Amino acid sequence: MIARLALMLFLQNAVNGVLVPMFSVRLEDMGFTPWQVAMCSATNGIIAMAAPLMGQVADRWLAPNRCLAFCGVWCALAMVGMAFAKTYPAMLAGALIYWVGAVPMSLMSSSIAFSLLENPERDFGKVRVWGTIGWMTPAWVLLAWSKVVGWDTHASMTPYLFLGAGLALVLGAFALTLPATRPRSTGVARVAPLAALQSIRGTTFYCFILAIFGWCLVHPFNVQGTPILLKGLLTESGGERAAGWLPAILTLGQINEIGTMLLFPLVIRTIGKRGSMILGLGAWLVTLLMLSAGQPLGLVIGSLLLNGLVITNFLMAGQVYLNGEVTGDLRASVQSLFFTVQGFGLMAGNLVFGALRDVIPEGDFGSDLPAIFFIGAVITGVIYLVFLVGFRPGAVPRPVEA
Repeated sequence: MIARLALMLFLQNAVNGVLVPMFSVRLEDMGFTPWQVAMCSATNGIIAMAAPLMGQVADRWLAPNRCLAFCGVWCALAMVGMAFAKTYPAMLAGALIYWVGAVPMSLMSSSIAFSLLENPERDFGKVRVWGTIGWMTPAWVLLAWSKVVGWDTHASMTPYLFLGAGLALVLGAFALTLPATRPRSTGVARVAPLAALQSIRGTTFYCFILAIFGWCLVHPFNVQGTPILLKGLLTESGGERAAGWLPAILTLGQINEIGTMLLFPLVIRTIGKRGSMILGLGAWLVTLLMLSAGQPLGLVIGSLLLNGLVITNFLMAGQVYLNGEVTGDLRASVQSLFFTVQGFGLMAGNLVFGALRDVIPEGDFGSDLPAIFFIGAVITGVIYLVFLVGFRPGAVPRPVEA
């Protein structure tokens, strides 16, 4: 079962890995303004805010593997449509339609994995690491293809999107081969997300929500800004040929992530979920401080190497924490709450990033990005202090009836 779940997460993350890492750069290459790039990027967060409804579907009404199959087909069709989008309104609509399928696709993948693993704390890292490999695989496949056929990786999004559509169709078909975990309502609470929220209230939970929201608020600064900053530095140092390596360079963060995920069970046993999340959030603060320097190229590339600590030790540990706080038929819903908080943060963060780029003048390095990264570091520093003081989960997860 671990191998099948690993393949599921590989495919699901590969679909998103085709689109997300270079999205802001490709939109700028198409002539979009910073605000237009921000609006297209914010579609992820807008759709994620509807995650509780998706959790209700998975927990109470429909088997998650069937939801995942439908989402795979939906995303494939959306990516084909985006491949032909040449204007801002068309791309905005295409991105919105894509995330209508991609957000529940991510949610259902996590729900299926947590439901079918015998020991999520021990085994989730082994499965999730294949999601990381899936995320980085499209960049290297398309880079190798470009070297063989002489294709300019900045010329068009179309090959990327057609590859993503194919992967999404494969995921949809594969999902139907997974065990059909039936909705497991106990009949006590009709609205599963509300029951999940009521079961885990408290200071620790509120600090956790604040930290996740704060991370997601600033995360778009990195997702949108780092590729743009790196492209400028690479072009300055080696011209367009050096910039062609940008998609592959961005995967350095995922290479590091593989190691941190393999070590995740040991980290949890050694320092616990709280210690893991403090380590991950601290790494995020250091990342932003490195990016706020703006140069040299080596320092900016070096910031990517902290990505694994952030994603694994903070974000993934947070998912494990939430999964352990509820029992029964509420696990998809509690994960949907996690996605909802992310949605609010990502939507706000993308729009804030776009607004800042419009109002902050270019600094000493000919870019407004270092100043924006510093603002993100200040926000993260405040969140880190609050989390350090207020997040103190109990040693034993609290069982809850649904």
